[in-house]
Amino acid sequence: MSFPKLFTGLNGALGLYSTVKGMLDSSSAKHEQKKLLKKAVAEEDGWYKRNYYGDFYNSTASRAAIKRVEDTMRRNSAQDRARSVVVGATPESVAVRNGQGLRALENVMTGVASNADEMKRRVDAQHRQNRMSLMNAQQQNLSMDERMAASSAMSGFGILQNALLGAKWGREEE
Repeated sequence: MSFPKLFTGLNGALGLYSTVKGMLDSSSAKHEQKKLLKKAVAEEDGWYKRNYYGDFYNSTASRAAIKRVEDTMRRNSAQDRARSVVVGATPESVAVRNGQGLRALENVMTGVASNADEMKRRVDAQHRQNRMSLMNAQQQNLSMDERMAASSAMSGFGILQNALLGAKWGREEE
């Protein structure tokens, strides 16, 4: 066997090997990439559900604000009872003072509800932004896969063409 035939065969074999290895490595990387993207989507969905559907009335800040108002109402009520014993209060004045305390509690609860709505809007906006980012990454990966597949096919075809052109079909010298 002559050296040109040997080199032509080796060139074809190396081209075939590199093409197959590249395809296998690309497939493995693509599989890992899909797994990672699936994990990222699941993590994002979990974050969204935890934050969007969370109990805002039971948060530390909300409980503290409600407790402060309740404590203030309790203290004011005790002072009002003591004052009414000394001064003598009409039932109407007691009802007015109790109403003021209830309005303060209502204002706090309204503020907590307002904060909860604002938090939900922020979480929803962040979730949409994160999902768009993940979809854009997936689109870029698919585009890269398409370009790599086309490049690999052209490269493999070029190597095969060079191997075929390098062989001297019917013109071999012995």
